Amino acid sequence: MNNSKRFVMLGLFALWITVLLPAYAAAEQQQAFRLAADKNGSLSAHEIKIDVRGESLQDVYAYEVKLSYDPAKLRFKSASSGAVAGFSIKPQAEDGQVVFASTKTGQKKGESGSFILCSLVFEAVGTGNSEVKLTSVKLVDSALKALENKPSVKLGLELAGPVFKDIQGHWAEAAVIRAAQSGFVKGYSDGTFRPEAQVTRAEFAVMLARALELPAAAESVSAFADSGSIPVWAQESIDAAVQAGVLKGYDDGTFQPERLITRSEVAVMVARALGLAAEANDQSSFADRLAIPAWAEPSVAAAVEAGIVKGRGGNRFAPDANTTRAEAVTLLLAAADSRNAK
Repeated sequence: MNNSKRFVMLGLFALWITVLLPAYAAAEQQQAFRLAADKNGSLSAHEIKIDVRGESLQDVYAYEVKLSYDPAKLRFKSASSGAVAGFSIKPQAEDGQVVFASTKTGQKKGESGSFILCSLVFEAVGTGNSEVKLTSVKLVDSALKALENKPSVKLGLELAGPVFKDIQGHWAEAAVIRAAQSGFVKGYSDGTFRPEAQVTRAEFAVMLARALELPAAAESVSAFADSGSIPVWAQESIDAAVQAGVLKGYDDGTFQPERLITRSEVAVMVARALGLAAEANDQSSFADRLAIPAWAEPSVAAAVEAGIVKGRGGNRFAPDANTTRAEAVTLLLAAADSRNAK
């Protein structure tokens, strides 16, 4: 197909969505739609692929589907076209609804029979019963005739929540599962959580902002000397933490997002986030108290008093040690519980 014809086809598809679809006629009775959950081996343990299948369809050249879901328990991740392959729009997911559309290109007949229109992948972020509902299917045939379907098809799901293959028997197992179900931490694509992996300053800022639900900053407020090195995925959370007075940089004006965060830094950030009263003369009772930096000791003492921070073996705080993912999760859950109890 030459460029001019391709341009015309893409223009027609845009017109179908914006002009023709609202004027759809009622769908023929023999058409039917259903949802089916498909566990694919390429998905992680807490992902669910849902197929949107049509039955007895005729000459489907383009389509648009709308589904609703519970965003407290499911997070939309991606969508892909099935039999009607060609040009697809980027899925639009907002407020528990996802919209996806695709069209063939060129002068050809549409698909007929029973086939998968599209597949959508969701991530379980909660547990218990949930459902996905197919609320609308809009079809366009090769003659540009449009049909509207309102199937109201529901698919019930029983969500067990995220499962990680490397936390069984770990001291933080229950905390990791709870944190993952709350949605403020995730595992890796290989199904692991890596509880003993160390946490960077950028990673902890994201975890803290999500766990304590810090208000989003109206605009970027983090003017660090190394702002260009802050990852895009962490920028919003870092701005929120800076705006809340939780996060500060180093004396040289840098943030150092990839630097591993110490236990002292974590204690100070959490104490600030919770507004704990940290008096200048407060001291903890750890065996290595003298090793705790002066700028951190009041916050450490306040966080210990509030039941947020705990030591390591031998009644040591290990102030300069790097925080692990398991420690970060446990501490942030305790912080969230403390905030919610107020």
